[in-house]
Amino acid sequence: MEENNISRFIPYDLIQKELDGTISEREGVLLERWISEDTENHRLYDEIRTISDDLIALEHYKKVDTNIQWNKFKLKLDRAANVQDQEIAIPIRTIWRPWTKFAAAAVLFIVGFACYLNFDRWMGYEIRIYGSAAQQPILLPDSSVMILHAGAEAVFNKRTFSEARIVALKKGKALFDVKHQIGNSFMVDLENNYVRDIGTTFEVNLLAEDVEVLVKEGTVALSSGKGDHAEELVLQKNQKGLYKRQTASLSKIDLSAEYDTDVAQKLSYSNVRLDSICADLEKHFRANITVVGDGLKARKLSMYFDGQTLNEIVQILSKTLNVKWKTGKKGYSIYE
Repeated sequence: MEENNISRFIPYDLIQKELDGTISEREGVLLERWISEDTENHRLYDEIRTISDDLIALEHYKKVDTNIQWNKFKLKLDRAANVQDQEIAIPIRTIWRPWTKFAAAAVLFIVGFACYLNFDRWMGYEIRIYGSAAQQPILLPDSSVMILHAGAEAVFNKRTFSEARIVALKKGKALFDVKHQIGNSFMVDLENNYVRDIGTTFEVNLLAEDVEVLVKEGTVALSSGKGDHAEELVLQKNQKGLYKRQTASLSKIDLSAEYDTDVAQKLSYSNVRLDSICADLEKHFRANITVVGDGLKARKLSMYFDGQTLNEIVQILSKTLNVKWKTGKKGYSIYE
């Protein structure tokens, strides 16, 4: 999946390889490209390098035998004992050691707590996905399908997903085609509320101030918040639910009368030639689509469309193949 939100994506694996001196030439080019794409990327890179250097310095520091160093220092203090008050009963060393133990325990507690909070992310259980222009289908662990639009971002935990089917949509627009499981609801977790599926196909769009939910098949529940006291608005097919962030209010619109039927409805292609896909789209939309060039016609794709117009689909196909397209009186043309 293309990770097009560069400012949020940090290639830790490439940076670690560079620090270890094991990075390949190709990986080095990728890392340099990421650093140069944004000033924020350069700042993050420098910060990670600084932390690494500090950790190396700490490793060297940890190898110092504090007892030996203290004995050397105490010997110098004993030689100057005549200048000091000899009535001090408790050696400084016995006072210092408990504080060092306390400090070490505090550091270990903080590090351990941080590891606990970030365990799933550090162990690779937290999966973060970014949308792309191609809008390729993403198969979730329960066989449900998620499609992220360009600029969207979602996170799920593959370790706990079988018990709690939760996808956190961080931003953007996403389509969910959910595989129904009795007694195990599918939930899209949002910043202030959630969308609970009851076995269906629906779309969630995070706007600047609102949340829009469009139901394409089945039934979903849009909440007014989180927790036991949150209200739920039940939405059916061709209904759009709206959540207002400022007032935490819910409303819905029935689109049955005005619903645009001239859109794709669950069109799925797996490793299919472009000319075959276009022939199928022509039948579905009753339009002409011309693919120019035998080589381009033979290129194979795996695509999933649901809710897009023909114009949107042609754009997605062109961006996926990195080719051009145009529309005219005779229909659409896709060419290199």
